[in-house]
Amino acid sequence: MASISKFIPGIASGSLDIQPALANLNFDFSLWKVAAPKEFEGVGSALSSPRREEAEDGKLHTIARKLGALFESKTPAIPCLTKAYGTRASEIAQALSLDDQGRKSYGVFANQAGPDATSLWAAATSGASAISIHLLACLLARMWDAPQAISIWVEIIKKRKEEVHAELEESNIGHIATLQAARQDLPRAQLGEWDDSARAWLRSANEVKKKQQIQLMLIIDNVQALVNSESDTYISVMDAWTRSLIQMEALIKGVSQKATSGAILLALSSWHLFPDLMVVTPSVTHIRQNDPVFCLGGILTLGLPTLYSKNHGIHWSLPLAFLRHYGAPVVSARSISSGTGSRLNLKELLQATLGSLFQGWGKEVGDTLRAAKWISSLFHMVTEATKLKHNLSALTTGAAEYSWFALLSQAADYYTASTGLERQHLNKLISLGRKQAETFLGRPSEPLFGLLEHGRYVSLITNEEDKIASLRKIGTFLAQRRVVMQGSRILIRYKHSLPYSRWVYEYTTAVPWPIGNKKRTADGFVTYSGKSHLRWLYSGNAAGYNNISDDFIDWCAVSKSIAPQEVLSSIRRYLSDFTTCTRDKADFDERKKDLEATARENVLKREDHFMPEVFPDVGVYCCNVADYESYSYRPAGGWYIFAYGAIDDAALFVQVGGASTHLIDAQIPAEIKAAELYSLAESDRLDYLKTSLELEIFLRRGKVDIDPHLRSLKAISTAARLYSRFPHASVDVRILQQKLYKLQWIPTCQGQRNLGVVGLQLTPESLLPYELTGGQAFACLAMFESGQYDISPDLLEDVLAMCSGDSIFFRATLLADPYEPMPAGDIRCLLGNIGRSGIAFLAPPKTPLCHEKSLADWPHIEHNDFDGSLQDNFKATSLHLSFTEAEMPLNVDVLGNRDREAFVLETLFSVYDGGRWIADLNICDMYGPRAPSQARITWMSVCTSPHHADTPDWRPRMICVDSWLGLINAPEEKASLLRAHRNWQARLAASSISLALGHDTVILPDVICWHCAHRLVNERFRDVILIG
Repeated sequence: MASISKFIPGIASGSLDIQPALANLNFDFSLWKVAAPKEFEGVGSALSSPRREEAEDGKLHTIARKLGALFESKTPAIPCLTKAYGTRASEIAQALSLDDQGRKSYGVFANQAGPDATSLWAAATSGASAISIHLLACLLARMWDAPQAISIWVEIIKKRKEEVHAELEESNIGHIATLQAARQDLPRAQLGEWDDSARAWLRSANEVKKKQQIQLMLIIDNVQALVNSESDTYISVMDAWTRSLIQMEALIKGVSQKATSGAILLALSSWHLFPDLMVVTPSVTHIRQNDPVFCLGGILTLGLPTLYSKNHGIHWSLPLAFLRHYGAPVVSARSISSGTGSRLNLKELLQATLGSLFQGWGKEVGDTLRAAKWISSLFHMVTEATKLKHNLSALTTGAAEYSWFALLSQAADYYTASTGLERQHLNKLISLGRKQAETFLGRPSEPLFGLLEHGRYVSLITNEEDKIASLRKIGTFLAQRRVVMQGSRILIRYKHSLPYSRWVYEYTTAVPWPIGNKKRTADGFVTYSGKSHLRWLYSGNAAGYNNISDDFIDWCAVSKSIAPQEVLSSIRRYLSDFTTCTRDKADFDERKKDLEATARENVLKREDHFMPEVFPDVGVYCCNVADYESYSYRPAGGWYIFAYGAIDDAALFVQVGGASTHLIDAQIPAEIKAAELYSLAESDRLDYLKTSLELEIFLRRGKVDIDPHLRSLKAISTAARLYSRFPHASVDVRILQQKLYKLQWIPTCQGQRNLGVVGLQLTPESLLPYELTGGQAFACLAMFESGQYDISPDLLEDVLAMCSGDSIFFRATLLADPYEPMPAGDIRCLLGNIGRSGIAFLAPPKTPLCHEKSLADWPHIEHNDFDGSLQDNFKATSLHLSFTEAEMPLNVDVLGNRDREAFVLETLFSVYDGGRWIADLNICDMYGPRAPSQARITWMSVCTSPHHADTPDWRPRMICVDSWLGLINAPEEKASLLRAHRNWQARLAASSISLALGHDTVILPDVICWHCAHRLVNERFRDVILIG
């Protein structure tokens, strides 16, 4: 497209001084407009009417034209890139566009909903050079934060103006538009709006091209490149921009290129154009991206010598002279890879959280695939256990639907089912979470939900022999590492079930013992001819117990308050039952035969345990050293003390003097215990019900108020519940660098405690997401949106909406019928933007205005008697958004920056009747606490009486209000009915206005029982407006 022609003095006129002529030239850039290239038409049609007007005639159009003119001579010719980018932008915009009906459903946000391509359309209607400027805006928004990008714009504009003036001084020749643009002011606030629109467009485009962006980021992760090494901001930016334009133009023309810097890769991720790539290191790989834009075959080669960076990804460092009000230029460095300079959707955030959880368990414990399978299997066990014990459903359903346990289980399922490029991408996210684990979640008090501590998991194993096998693995490790010096000092005691719900303790070796012929060596040591496990089984021989020795008593199962002789007498009486013992002996014979045949173990009778050659040091087993010291009774023989496992089920016992038993658990590496637990789960050898109950105990004992790890997990589940309603929204990856448990928006837990109580229907508090107020919800969103702003919720309690990037978050009450119950923390989100840089919190004035009563309105007011018909007489009603320009910056702990990064913006939520303004609304005031002297709002319940249906035609005497002027000049009657049936926008506005005017207000349901309405009015009100 032809630019404004150069102003060149004629030769005949000699040297003409151009500057006086320019002084009299007043060029209005807002009036200079061209037709957009046809490839961009899809962008224009996706915009709302106000946005299109702004792009074609408003401030953004003026900015686009000024920037295009100022940098026109610096812009290379890129006709092919312009067409390709227009085609791609139209494709993206149409994928996100809203039809008239869809836009209308967004009520007050109708004009702001949809993809924000305002700056793009402004550039498209301002000429070819302006389109190139938009591409530069995308480059800067992709790499830099908003304050940094705005500062870069200020600096390059300043330097470009100086350059233009210097050229004019030198040659007295120049482009008229460029010269005039150099004289124009470009306010920082307007540059912020220009950057914000480009930033919002990038977010939306990233979502549409998600798959291609993920593949590109996986490739970029293997690159180590600088955008350039220039230390001057203006030179660096101009070099990166022009180099990218030239190389992309060549690629589209079919001319292959070499990536000699990171600039072209930054362009790929910013402009959403995906050529085929040839990666030459570590081996030559042709990556086909099949983008039709590059149908002529241009290939970009990566891996050749480039501007090298020590770290993976694309890196750019610039000194920013206009970032702060005072001080030397701030040297800022940014990078792009899958772990930095990017945003995460909810699924990706949960993968990173999963990585942090695994790392918190310990690097060795957190084997990614096995740990993910363990989480999945644990959730499956609990789900299945609910069929046996319904109370356990409190861990997985109902209030626990968005618990961190359920969310991480879903994330683990997603990971284990992934393959190929998707698995690579998820591994990057999990690795990212691992790196930030110490900060993001902190370390848990106990890994794997406490099941590893002292081998607690042993009691969850279903089979007796599996318990023994598991404990023998630990015993073998202890013996090999010489934690216990002799194998004979480690024994296993386990509980064996007998018929009629009886049980006894039996014993076996943890490691094979020497057996067979004894031989003394020349140096005096005794050796044996073989090794084998020994098993001491209960034989059921009653006769053998008549003379039972007190040496045999298992003091773990005996109360210290009972004298030893009483215990012996009780045991002898029990074992005198000959029938029972006969059955037990048959059981012994069968088990002995099986163990000796299949397991090759030597089986002995438990009552014959005192065998000096085989078992010389046997004694009494006790729980721990403390119990041992407390017993005044001292039996003969050695003591074996609990060391590992489930003490009342199956456990390792170590002989006193064989090791420091309280240190044994600490000397067993976590990876050994975790590997065993993972193996048991993978082979389905854990009891579902017992495992679920053990998990429930752990969760109910969780001290949320003082445990940073649990607080952080609850914070994640709370944010996930919010973001689950926002399919297009994303979070800043820097959230992983925050200590979640310290954030101001997290409330103090005051819910149910149930510490140590098992089987209650209530979901454990440690699982539940936090219940948030409106202010807390917006503070939470601000932190996850920015990754860095920890704002006090108290400052946001009156906020109705928040705008960040391409998302508008708003209280659900703004787009719902007032009859629907909406908690204060119920936030919804739409794709849209209000065109303000930074995070804007929209809050109404404290005392919104309303159309004043006037005698001139009387011809338009009708108050007729209610005839029984429900009508919508407010079809012309619409809600609109506008701003008073009053702002209050919020403290985000960044002092000295020129740009306000988060602020409260006074916003008018207005109701119009056709084109006539009626009132401004404060929806928050409807649902907040009200003083006794204030008007009340009441929601009438749906009728449940069967008798009222007998007289369906009966109706009470009421006056109808069928216009806004009729509401403002409401009749002085006991009850007036505003008829806006099933028109949620009119009902919402009417409820707010009625309360503001001081009327008690009743919101009626869709199906109205007039008997109930009449009784409610007579019993509770003297002057009331019914919203029907």
